[in-house]
Amino acid sequence: MPIVVNKQLELEKTKEYRLSIQSDSNGFSFSIVNDAVNKVHFLYQGDFSCEKGHYDIFLKSTRQLISSFPLLSSKFKTVNIIYDTCKYALIPKQLYKEEDALQHLTKLHKLDDLDEIDAVEVHNEQIVILFAVNSTFLNFIKEVQPEFKLFPSIYPMISQISNFKDYNKIFFQYNKGQVHIIAAEGSRLVFCNSFPAIHFNTALYFLFLALKQVQFNPELTTVFVSGNLKDFEIMDISKYFSKIKYFRNANIPLGSPDFELKYSSLTFDL
Repeated sequence: MPIVVNKQLELEKTKEYRLSIQSDSNGFSFSIVNDAVNKVHFLYQGDFSCEKGHYDIFLKSTRQLISSFPLLSSKFKTVNIIYDTCKYALIPKQLYKEEDALQHLTKLHKLDDLDEIDAVEVHNEQIVILFAVNSTFLNFIKEVQPEFKLFPSIYPMISQISNFKDYNKIFFQYNKGQVHIIAAEGSRLVFCNSFPAIHFNTALYFLFLALKQVQFNPELTTVFVSGNLKDFEIMDISKYFSKIKYFRNANIPLGSPDFELKYSSLTFDL
């Protein structure tokens, strides 16, 4: 389903634009962004979601969409893939060794046979994020875009910490099934974890748990929300925190609150 479409999009110029793809429980979505002028030319959301326990159906729907969408095979300046996963580990850069990646990740998570391990460095935090991605999904992408940069869904939030000027801040990304919670003091990362959360109240419980661990005063803390959240759920958060804001790219606004919540990660040039 096209969401934002620029009728002036010239397909022969896509090599000047950035393609960003996002895979999460909302489904398969992508944006085409002209970073030179901070403009989204195209934003698309597949009309299917990723239901827990039915990832094979999600993969089938993803492949059908990719194969039926010639635009995804165009030549782009850069291609970013944002993959939602709770299977990750944060390692200080000075301690990271590529040959130890599997050992680090299996200490924390049970990996599936089709999981592929990747790593990305967060330069401003001097950490490396190890994460698991479904290799079948990656192979679908490689059929149309053999060269791309791969990121876990926590990366856009962690990499943008210093661009959000509030001092005590918590990034709260909830999609049905799991919640990612990241806390920072100024530009310093102090907490990052993900939790299973089929219901919003469970996600809210983990938000309070993180708040207690980092010892932030909720009256002096800003919560940046994203994901599949309803208005009344955001209102529930506002009962306990003085400031609630969207996690969004101030340079590339998407307009609709629903778009901002679900797709803002696609607007950042990672």
